[in-house]
Amino acid sequence: GGPMEPENGEREPGAVEAGTVIGRAQGVLAAVTMTATAEVAKAIAEAPEEPGNLTKLALSPLGRRPYKAAEVVPAWWRLKSTHDSVTGLFDTLHLVRHTRAAQNKKSTRGRLHSDAQDLLRAAIVFTSAGLDSAVQALIHHAVPVLITQPGTPRTKYETFIENHTRASSVEEDFLAALKQQDPGAALVDLYVASKTKASFQGSGDLKDRAGASLGITNQQIPKARYTALDEFFTARNDVAHRLDMENVSASTTKPLRSIRPQQYVLQMCDQALLLVRDLIKEAAANLSACR
Repeated sequence: GGPMEPENGEREPGAVEAGTVIGRAQGVLAAVTMTATAEVAKAIAEAPEEPGNLTKLALSPLGRRPYKAAEVVPAWWRLKSTHDSVTGLFDTLHLVRHTRAAQNKKSTRGRLHSDAQDLLRAAIVFTSAGLDSAVQALIHHAVPVLITQPGTPRTKYETFIENHTRASSVEEDFLAALKQQDPGAALVDLYVASKTKASFQGSGDLKDRAGASLGITNQQIPKARYTALDEFFTARNDVAHRLDMENVSASTTKPLRSIRPQQYVLQMCDQALLLVRDLIKEAAANLSACR
């Protein structure tokens, strides 16, 4: 539709002459408060951007780290390092686009150039690797403390032990742990290893393997926060396993590759990193409560 105007007849600040929808979508997505539809993503990708006025992608700030629990510090620094690395990729993307626009002496419109797309793909992979590293560190250091008190983490640990003891055949690593001089510590190590040895494969895996073992309730982090990462995990798999190449059965010499609007990639990476931040903060609160 045409530009919408408020009742007083004045045009809203920030409205774009060619289409207010684009201006509003950019504003909302920059704040990372909505899920981009394909229509919104396409509008943003195709919006003209003049040289010197190119969008610079910026992640939400992480804020201060929790000081209530020393166990979360290793996870926090991994998150901070990831945040810095992804920010660096977005800064490089801005520089690449700015330079190309200046060289062309015209607005950049439509699909991002292939090297810009590769920087966006790298941001997805970096975010995913940082998520794995930070959350695995969080589990490694926090769970052994959390299971010393009654609660969900302790229950999850006891279920792990029961499942192993009632199995039709005892696994070798479980048997080896029982033979240790301190079987209790060895069993905790085995449990922690079972939660940290693999990458997180999706939002459900992250909630079940990390959230539950850390005793994080639905009140602390609602299920919707996890499921909002479904598209991020899909994108991670598409990039990591086939570099966004489509149509594997096609006989063309040059494979088609998925095109990712930059604001959409920013939103996905931001949601993932903010969820890790909140996992760390809520784990710190749980650790503080069990002392």
